[in-house]
Amino acid sequence: MQGEIPTWTARPQDLTLTALPTATRPAPVSSATTVPRTTTATPRIVTTPKNVTVAIKGGNLFVHRGPSLDYNYIDVLYAGETTIATGRDRVSRWIRIALRSKPGAEGWITTETDYTLIDGDISNLPFIETEPAAPAYIRNCTRHDLWVVPGDVQLLDKFEAPYNEERLPVGIYLIYDAENQENKPIEEVSLSEGKTVDIRYDWMGERSKCE
Repeated sequence: MQGEIPTWTARPQDLTLTALPTATRPAPVSSATTVPRTTTATPRIVTTPKNVTVAIKGGNLFVHRGPSLDYNYIDVLYAGETTIATGRDRVSRWIRIALRSKPGAEGWITTETDYTLIDGDISNLPFIETEPAAPAYIRNCTRHDLWVVPGDVQLLDKFEAPYNEERLPVGIYLIYDAENQENKPIEEVSLSEGKTVDIRYDWMGERSKCE
């Protein structure tokens, strides 16, 4: 109708919106309890190397001053005896042992023989440095060729120097004259460190001097 003042009616979109309460998420509750990590040290086990013992079997064995046959022998170990090893050479072919017959003294025996029965690890033994042995020689001063046994070493006559001389390990040797048909030794030689033994008599008893 003309002249009426229209009445305003609020629309739904014009209504004041009431904010909904914001939901609060509760903090997660862990049922596991954190236990401090404790490191337990493992005790170090130190093993003591087993003694290396040597038993002599099947025969007697010379004990040398140093680790080779070039050194003088200073004692003998007899079959059935035992002793303790105290050292070795660089390649473990010889071991140093305590001498039961001489308290406080030591000597060397070879491991490369059937006469030794070794119990223990040789590589655990300390390496022992030794001075070289003084060389020993047998020299032929005769006019005949000679043979040295054991070893079957030939010594040419004195005119064939230096082939009339040979360096040999210490020990006992028999000398044979190559011209003696009876094949009997003409001399027995005891050779020791630093010694040169001259053979001056042939099988006929003829004496010669070294040139």
